[in-house]
Amino acid sequence: MDTKATGDGVSGSGRAKRSGTRRRYHDDGISDDEIEGKRTFDLEEKLHSSRFSSDRVKRMEGKNFTFEFIQRGGLRDPIIFERPDGLGISRRMIDVMDVATQKGIEMSMAQWWRYYETPPSQREKLYNVISLEFSHTKLEELVKRPSTVDIIDWVDNMWPRHLKERQRDSTNAILDMQYPKVQKYCLMSVQGCYTDFHIDFGGTSVWYHILRGGKVFWLIPPTPQNLELYENWVLSGKQGDIFLGDKATDCQRIELKQGYTFIIPSGWIHAVYTPVDTLVFGGNFLHSFNISMQLNIYSIEDRTRVPTKFRYPFYYEMCWYVLERYLYSLTNTSYLIPEFQKHSLGIGLKRDPSNCDTLNGHAKEEDETPSPPSRPGVKVHLTPFELEGLWNLLGKLESLPSHKKCVPAGIHNAPALLHDMRALLKEHANDNPKLAYTGRPIVKWPKRPSWYQPPPFPAPVGRPKLATTPIIPRPTKPASSMSVLRRRRVRCKRCEACLRAECGDCNFCRDMKKFGGPGKLKQTCVLRQCLAPGLPLSAVCEICEEGNQDTGEELMECSNCAQIAHPSCLKVPGEGVVNKDLPSCWECPKCVVGKNTESEVKYRLTFKLNDEEGENHSDSETDPPVLLVSDLNDELLNGSYLTVTLQRPAKAKRDPGAIVPKLEAAMSPRTPVHKLRQKNGSSLTAGNGLSQPKEVWVSVFRYLSRTELAVCMRVCKAWYKWSFDKRLWNRIDLSRCRSVSAQALSAIIKRQPVTLDLSWTPVSKKQITWLVHHLPGLKDLILSGCSSSCVSGLISQSLPCLRTLDLCWAEGVKESQLKDLISPPGSENRSRLRNTLSLRLSGLDVSDSILKLIIRHMPLLRRLDLSHCHDVTDQSVSLLTASGSNMRSTLREINLAGCSKLTDACLSYMKRLSALTLLDLRSCKGVTRRGCDYFISDLSYCTLFCLTEDKLIQRIS
Repeated sequence: MDTKATGDGVSGSGRAKRSGTRRRYHDDGISDDEIEGKRTFDLEEKLHSSRFSSDRVKRMEGKNFTFEFIQRGGLRDPIIFERPDGLGISRRMIDVMDVATQKGIEMSMAQWWRYYETPPSQREKLYNVISLEFSHTKLEELVKRPSTVDIIDWVDNMWPRHLKERQRDSTNAILDMQYPKVQKYCLMSVQGCYTDFHIDFGGTSVWYHILRGGKVFWLIPPTPQNLELYENWVLSGKQGDIFLGDKATDCQRIELKQGYTFIIPSGWIHAVYTPVDTLVFGGNFLHSFNISMQLNIYSIEDRTRVPTKFRYPFYYEMCWYVLERYLYSLTNTSYLIPEFQKHSLGIGLKRDPSNCDTLNGHAKEEDETPSPPSRPGVKVHLTPFELEGLWNLLGKLESLPSHKKCVPAGIHNAPALLHDMRALLKEHANDNPKLAYTGRPIVKWPKRPSWYQPPPFPAPVGRPKLATTPIIPRPTKPASSMSVLRRRRVRCKRCEACLRAECGDCNFCRDMKKFGGPGKLKQTCVLRQCLAPGLPLSAVCEICEEGNQDTGEELMECSNCAQIAHPSCLKVPGEGVVNKDLPSCWECPKCVVGKNTESEVKYRLTFKLNDEEGENHSDSETDPPVLLVSDLNDELLNGSYLTVTLQRPAKAKRDPGAIVPKLEAAMSPRTPVHKLRQKNGSSLTAGNGLSQPKEVWVSVFRYLSRTELAVCMRVCKAWYKWSFDKRLWNRIDLSRCRSVSAQALSAIIKRQPVTLDLSWTPVSKKQITWLVHHLPGLKDLILSGCSSSCVSGLISQSLPCLRTLDLCWAEGVKESQLKDLISPPGSENRSRLRNTLSLRLSGLDVSDSILKLIIRHMPLLRRLDLSHCHDVTDQSVSLLTASGSNMRSTLREINLAGCSKLTDACLSYMKRLSALTLLDLRSCKGVTRRGCDYFISDLSYCTLFCLTEDKLIQRIS
């Protein structure tokens, strides 16, 4: 399957998070998911439904499961063996649990064993240990696979055997893996575990032996229609709502009992349920009789963007070795490097004379240096399944781009290997299938001599090198080319756009492979376009060839010619314009000089480098650069522009980069004021410590009302700009307005408030959607008394991560709208309300299913208002404070005033809230004053509460 190892899969944390996301499983694990609170379909109904009664699974005896059977049938249908006789499976598996040193994700093996032995009735939760790949452990010798699987498994017959023998690490750490380590797994599942539909990674087939317990499988054949249905189902993120077996054209339910052995062919979609505590051994394998399906499943994994660590390890490397092994077995031509030929094929292997055993002074005949097997005199015929699969495998490797070919280190001259393999397949195009069904494999390793000594183990056991094909660099253009000057800017990783997820709706998202597109545009989501991209760390000055790390001066990129340079390195006199909207961006002096007119940009940085060495200067060598500024009068403030002249000081021999900026006014000089004007009209503080005019005026503007601030905005251009400072507009209140115009919306966007109050103001869905899309920094949104269409406008991937959301007394809001609002949008696995601290739903129809979503997706919630929600009952309070709920430790204030169905019983559940400071039960007819007194007295040993009003309980310590 695309994410699991065999049979059952395990999620990244041991238990998969189901709601609204594609499930991903460890490549080294097989387990089941916790079923409580995960699905919307009835699992019991699926266990007993008669709809899954098709007959696709074969039943056989072990003696009939031979290599010839696979040659003829290609292993396309699932097979059940009710007894292990004839399969070659070892019976000595009673000591399987002696692997007490292995550890799972969340608990040690000792803890797991104690949990596994706990009676089902005493288990509070369902856990499932991650499957253990136990090759290279003592348990490996006690568990044997079906002998026919050993014959066809690519790991045993295609992968260089000396690499497998060199494996020492018993874990599945990829850095220490010498071969695809997926052959033997141990599965331990407790009663009630369920794993949703999946396909085993890389299109591998599965062998599955039940030592203890039982399993229930739902199996869907891998027809093109079913595979397309499965792929769309995975990408939809709605696995918890849809039982795939109901949608498929053919689905069979089968029950496996203790002692059964099960073979699942490549590509079969299956789900697994554990009716009783179960212990299973199994494993995955690739083979040569269904290569087309294996490649198809791997392509599905590509399209669904399954991470590398959740896939079959060394997949394409294995494919290269398959071609090489078939070519060598049929033509005696090997493309392995000499070291691999010696230790895997025996070519060039020589006996060490010091260890030579002699008989009457002569070496034994059987100990002669082995020679490679000669080409058989009788033509070997390939089966139709092998021929078709090898053609597909050859075409796949030829079509891969050079950086994805993954040619292993053991292969030399890969293009020649592909050429010879194509010629070989053409030669075997007319092979007779009847002559191919021999019951004997074509590819097998030559027998080693008795005196063979394995190669010494390398000191650090590491992953085999993948690609050794030299990468030919692209021809570079001459230095004068503009492409040499340009650098790709990188994300700041701090702005809201960088931190949000893809919307899934824009053209770029629809093109992405993970959303089902072709992946040709290769552009980021429109909503994720960085607001302040910076120069990469690799960018260097074109003149001095040093970066930002090497010098204290910031690199600047010209927005016209794309030249990247330090301002001090420029030797061209002229004027440069700094762009404050984009970091490290300006118009360089040589670009500005060409279009210098009075109507151009008014605030400019003028670089004039004075090289006069003999100029008299009063500053000492140790004095810092001095900023000389003319006085700014009203006329200057309203439109005249300033220029900064950067002059090299007379005593700059020891520091040639020192520059003395001299600010000259366009009018006659007055008393110096140490400020420098930038492109956007703001002021910079000079070295004299005087505060900036903008900061001074903003601090004054804070004391003004909104009306007074609007008057100030009409005074002058500078005040107009400064009045837009976000600090003055942290909160915007448009409550109880008759309507909101387009101009008002634009004004809100310009001010970027943190808190926006639109309560009891008619706002359309289009307007609220536009607002949340353009207010990435919004934290508090108040929509009391809004319409249901307004709530629908919040259901968007562009919704900011709100701190407070108030939907009190919203009209006509349905339960489905609240579910969509709280649940993660699209294919995301995290809700946009995950950081919400305060949620007010007073007067709405809030059911227990809504409360479950709140518990799951709002782990930081501190204040919850459910007043006058008539569907809230004692059971609802019990759900909020249940074991495992984050509300127990985070919820501080809860308002349940006017909830008529509450009784004194809810107070016993409230005792579970360790952080509770305020409990409002006013107007709750079923709650008595005596019950509140009991609640206060019962908690008096740890926390003191008091009744400030009737049924209003507050914490006083």
